[in-house]
Amino acid sequence: MTIYGFGTKTASALGLASVLVEAHDIGKRSARKGKAQASADKFVRDQIGASKLNTDSQKHNEIKEYIEHADFTDKVSETAGFIGGYLSGAGKCIKDNCFTVGFGTLGLFAKSKAMRTIALLGMGISMLFDTLTNATNLFERKDYLDDK
Repeated sequence: MTIYGFGTKTASALGLASVLVEAHDIGKRSARKGKAQASADKFVRDQIGASKLNTDSQKHNEIKEYIEHADFTDKVSETAGFIGGYLSGAGKCIKDNCFTVGFGTLGLFAKSKAMRTIALLGMGISMLFDTLTNATNLFERKDYLDDK
């Protein structure tokens, strides 16, 4: 393996690792939000369900109130929200960095010098573009006070 090949593989691995670390971090935050949202949605569904009676039966009213406060399926709902939130957040991050992932993967498996060069250039340009658009305010509207 040449030094250029080793450098390409190293840069590609580091680029992919940065995306995976970011995806994991965003996934963890999205998982917490998903769990909280699932819990809130479950609470509202339980409240609405318990407030409606099909008949004027006191027995059925007490059963509905018991089920409302019993929390049989709260953990299942929260766990599903947690898992769904993690997958959603991590997936969104990978989708947003799809060019970095694609060129990084190409750099890991490229055999020719031309493909390695394309992989390095593509990954570099995609990371530069991502940094310029998301980490700076160069392309954001800043003239909110101007009357246009």
